[in-house]
Amino acid sequence: MRGSLLLLSALVATPTAADVDSAFITRLSMSVVKVRALATNGKTLLGSGVVVGPDEVLTNCHVTRDARSVAIVKSALSFNVYSQKADVEHDLCLLRTDPMPLRPAAVRGLTSVKPGERSFYFGFTGGIESFFAQGKVTALHGLDGSSVIETTSGFSLGASGGGLFDEQGRLLGITTFLAAGHKGAYYAMPADWLERLRTHQSHEIGPLSGSPLWDKPESEQPYFLRVGRLLEQKRWDEAASLGASWARAEVANPGAWLALGTAPSMLSR
Repeated sequence: MRGSLLLLSALVATPTAADVDSAFITRLSMSVVKVRALATNGKTLLGSGVVVGPDEVLTNCHVTRDARSVAIVKSALSFNVYSQKADVEHDLCLLRTDPMPLRPAAVRGLTSVKPGERSFYFGFTGGIESFFAQGKVTALHGLDGSSVIETTSGFSLGASGGGLFDEQGRLLGITTFLAAGHKGAYYAMPADWLERLRTHQSHEIGPLSGSPLWDKPESEQPYFLRVGRLLEQKRWDEAASLGASWARAEVANPGAWLALGTAPSMLSR
């Protein structure tokens, strides 16, 4: 665990908004499951996942990376996981299960998503209690053909593998990590990386090697995380310098130019 990024392992509840009816929450819950992983050291690791196809569950690789066996749990039902396709760098693992009578969530590509849209989180508190929270998409950080989603749909430690949905109940992303500090930045990996993940080779369940992008040494993390951390810490000179490097490296990325303008404006105050 590095910098201000925190692995998700316990959740703090917030009230459900009055304008979201129970039928909508129930519809989200039908595709969200518990992921129970038995680690090589004998410990049980708990997380969430989202059903995205027949007998397919999408979750974070950091939920299953130390596992020697994995099961999907829905109410009183349990389904064995016999293989997974892993993209550890992007922290997404696609689990293949025994036959499950569960409805897959529809996946929405992010090309039509705009900051300011409402978003909704559904998952399980520490892999145990169901939890719902609403908010909005605050930023889309372009990366590897899609975007990491920044949202105010609040989750704290414990939301690994949960679903971030839009107003129609379509899956936008898998809730993955957060940034410490008063900014309250919550991040989800885009669900539209799923099609690429489906082309990966399947492996039997076992420990995974490598680190997700948010848990790498700081110098190897994406620019948006590095610059965001400097801005949060009010290290304006360093943020301006790194923002300039970001803008040169990713000329078409609006986030880079926003960061490049933010740091100097704070320096001038």
